[in-house]
Amino acid sequence: MDITTFQTFLAAAATGSFSGAAQRVNASPSSVTERIKQLEYRLGTRLFIRDKRGCQLTPAGEKFMAPARQAVRAWEVARHEVSLPDRFERSLSFGGQYFLWDRLLLGWLDDVRASIPDLALRVTAGAWARLNRDLAEGELDMIVVHDPVFRRDISAERLFEDQLVLVSAGDPTNWKEDFVRIDWGRSLGLEIASRLGIAPETGLVLDLGQRSARWLIANMKSGYMPEYLVAPLLQAGDLSIIEDAPSFDFPAYVCWRDDMDAELAAEVVLSFQENAPELS
Repeated sequence: MDITTFQTFLAAAATGSFSGAAQRVNASPSSVTERIKQLEYRLGTRLFIRDKRGCQLTPAGEKFMAPARQAVRAWEVARHEVSLPDRFERSLSFGGQYFLWDRLLLGWLDDVRASIPDLALRVTAGAWARLNRDLAEGELDMIVVHDPVFRRDISAERLFEDQLVLVSAGDPTNWKEDFVRIDWGRSLGLEIASRLGIAPETGLVLDLGQRSARWLIANMKSGYMPEYLVAPLLQAGDLSIIEDAPSFDFPAYVCWRDDMDAELAAEVVLSFQENAPELS
């Protein structure tokens, strides 16, 4: 059976619609329908219940999720490992949030390659939502994010503590008029809106990671940023903290799949811990 069939099944389960799955796997909706139909025929059971709102997994579909993820992950690992030189005995697919790379993960990448020389790495940067999804679907083995999705088949450990602080590049006394919403995850977005009690008037939501700070500076605006990320900008005077505004806990987590090799997971997590910043 073509591995794309399993990928299509997982995409339909994740998006809740065949049209959503078609966009994710770069296929036509009719192709998705045919793939699912053939899969159900071979398994001898229905995997989805479809209606006008989309599709929902049947009990059989729920049971098929784990084998489908394992099949996709086994294929990705095999495809990666067969092309590796003999000196690499293990491999890891890793993803980190965009804004964590410059000040944290690039240094970790150099260190882990030196400390675990037999480890082949495939690394990517992404937004928190995509990284959580790719980890759940088996496309990644491990991620570092600030807004993890906790699941039964995913282990997670706090990597370091941070805070979201309100910073301004303009007049601190006028920060409310200049406030721009910056997306740091769903739960924090709701909490910030509730605590501040204001509606942003700019008509703009930023999800640019580190570039959000550059935009605030260029446009003399205010918004919430991770303190660790903007520390150099605070020291340089490009940004200032609004002292009477609430701050929000913003810990970073390293998360990995439970079906990952336990010894390798422990080694890589340790390398993260050794590179984690110590924040006051």
